[in-house]
Amino acid sequence: MKLTDFFFADQHESGSKMPIPLPSGKDSGEWLRVVGVACDRGVAAGRDYARAYQAARDELASLDAECKAKNDWTRYNSEMNWKTDALNDALALEIVTGWSFDNAFSREALHELLKQYKGLSTLVAQHFEKSRVDLQKK
Repeated sequence: MKLTDFFFADQHESGSKMPIPLPSGKDSGEWLRVVGVACDRGVAAGRDYARAYQAARDELASLDAECKAKNDWTRYNSEMNWKTDALNDALALEIVTGWSFDNAFSREALHELLKQYKGLSTLVAQHFEKSRVDLQKK
């Protein structure tokens, strides 16, 4: 074997296609190109997400304690969900590099798509995490 047989960062940089479902769950036939977790961009985005998620949990620690005392996490869950949605949007903007639409891909166009299709960034984050899990299984 050659040393280059073990180089796969370029493959992760080129990414994978993530199908975009319609809001009904049916496949739309469209897709997003999402970088993999093992390239510089994917590693940096994953680390940034993890740090920001932990910071959000730390920020809400007193609310968590308040909710624990009441045995009612409604407020905490709402706050954490809003923060997680924003983190997922930020992650998607970092790791999505293309799409199948006729419209030219740009970060601004992706941002508009994420604003209009609530929950799409969560699907991107899940796709990214699944690629991490799949890589660890190998």
